[in-house]
Amino acid sequence: MDRRIELAAALLEKRADADSLAAAGLLRSSEGKPGVAVALLARATAVAPARADLAWLRIQICREVSDCDPELEEARLRTLDPSNGVGWLNALARANAFRDEVAKVTMLMAIAHTERVDLYWTTLIAHLTRAVADTQKIPLSEALVDVIGLLAAQAIPAYGTVSKLCKGERLNGTDVLQNCRAVALAFERGDTDITEMIGVAIAKRAWPMDSVEWKAATEARRAYAYRSQLWIQEFG
Repeated sequence: MDRRIELAAALLEKRADADSLAAAGLLRSSEGKPGVAVALLARATAVAPARADLAWLRIQICREVSDCDPELEEARLRTLDPSNGVGWLNALARANAFRDEVAKVTMLMAIAHTERVDLYWTTLIAHLTRAVADTQKIPLSEALVDVIGLLAAQAIPAYGTVSKLCKGERLNGTDVLQNCRAVALAFERGDTDITEMIGVAIAKRAWPMDSVEWKAATEARRAYAYRSQLWIQEFG
């Protein structure tokens, strides 16, 4: 067990502000204590009920606990941030697990009516890193790396299911095609590279090669490849 994490979490969970409680929950989840983590996230969202980012983190950790039902929190997230398609992704994953085709199409349509798919990545990193560093048990630079790593370790939501629903013969249906085009745009506006690239992949399947949308997706993919190469040269 990482002694730094243990000491920081012990301090954070004694505090009353939402960021400290959420950071404690994230740290406890890394220790293999998802039940404790969910309880801490419940306290955090009670303190800051308007924080959509904390609602999302609570949902993600809830999925690790067998007797935790995320559906009420998912509904609350959709109310808090109705323009964000992320609130529908776990419901889509459940529909896929149960092989419920009608539910999958319904969830896809719901995402199509949103503006973007954000994981609250930057917001959570900023808030939780500050809280962890404030314990003075982990230096700021290390706290940043730890928080990024722990958030990245959270299971990626149902991106694969979204991609499969917007692929192959399914795109021959007019309604599915239009929904997938809207879903692609929402993903392209996402807050992480992987989200954007899922949108790009869908867009390149859903639009003809001579369209503005296909060309924009191709350029976005080229720009991502260029940034990735620069990163590898600098830090690889």
